[in-house]
Amino acid sequence: MTEKVEKKSKPNKANNKSSKRRFRVNTKTEGKCGTVFIGSEDPFLYFPDMMSYFDRPEIDEIKLKARGKSISNAVNVAEQFRNRFKGEIESEVKNVSIGTDDVPKKDKKGTFRMSFIEITLVSSKKEEDN
Repeated sequence: MTEKVEKKSKPNKANNKSSKRRFRVNTKTEGKCGTVFIGSEDPFLYFPDMMSYFDRPEIDEIKLKARGKSISNAVNVAEQFRNRFKGEIESEVKNVSIGTDDVPKKDKKGTFRMSFIEITLVSSKKEEDN
């Protein structure tokens, strides 16, 4: 009888874990620059990682990178972040780069061309300190 109870409780735990999963934003750091890769998710999912980068003293700037259909979402993330967090974090756009990348196809037979955007944000307060 105890075996049946244990078997029933395991699926319930698995169901509870899947409902509490947090979306993980793809980020990385290179030297004094933090990078956030923007996809098609809600812009609000990227804000906590961006704020934590600006709170770190070793990070001077954040690069938002997006390709293809996510380009408009990257612009949205940058502008909403600047406007919503004016009181907490003064940030401004330092640079915007656009171009085209060769992206490998899913079947790994060749590549295709895809547009990209790279938006660099810096904290205004950090620039004044230097």
